[in-house]
Amino acid sequence: MSYRRERTHRGALRLKAAPAGGPATGRSCLVLLFFLLGSTAWADTPALTSGLDVTLHDLFRDEEAGPAVYRARYVAPGIALDDLDYESVAADMEILCRGDALPQLASADPAPQRIVVTLMSEPAEFGAANPDITQFFESFSIENDLCIWEAF
Repeated sequence: MSYRRERTHRGALRLKAAPAGGPATGRSCLVLLFFLLGSTAWADTPALTSGLDVTLHDLFRDEEAGPAVYRARYVAPGIALDDLDYESVAADMEILCRGDALPQLASADPAPQRIVVTLMSEPAEFGAANPDITQFFESFSIENDLCIWEAF
C-alpha cells in the first residue's frame, strides 16, 4: 500500500492511502519511510490547554541572545482571534517547551540553558516587526530537563 501526505484545513499534515494506481507524486516510499522512522518533521505537537492547533515554524540557536539560548517558534493561527490573550496561551508555551522543543534539543550542542517559545498568528521573519501578526513570547530556563518560567 502506498501513502501520500495531505495538509488539512488547519495546516497539519496527515497521511492518506494513495489511489490504486499509485500516488500522484511518486514519493510514497519516502513518505512512508519518514513516517515509520518518526522524523521530527512529522511529529505532532503536544495537546494544548487552550485547544489551539500549532505547527513548529522553526527551532534554532540564537547566538546573539547567549551561547545556549534556543528559540522555538510556532504558528498558531487561532491567536489572531479577539478573545485570545496572553493568559489564554501562557500554559501552552510551557507545554510546548517541555513537550516539544526540549525533546528535540536533547542532543543539541551546546545543551540549552534557555528556550524562548514564540506563538505567532502566521509565519514571520525572525526579528522583523510586523504589527499585523499577533505574537506571544515566553522564556524558560532549563534545569534538570525542566522548563522553568522566567519573568521578563
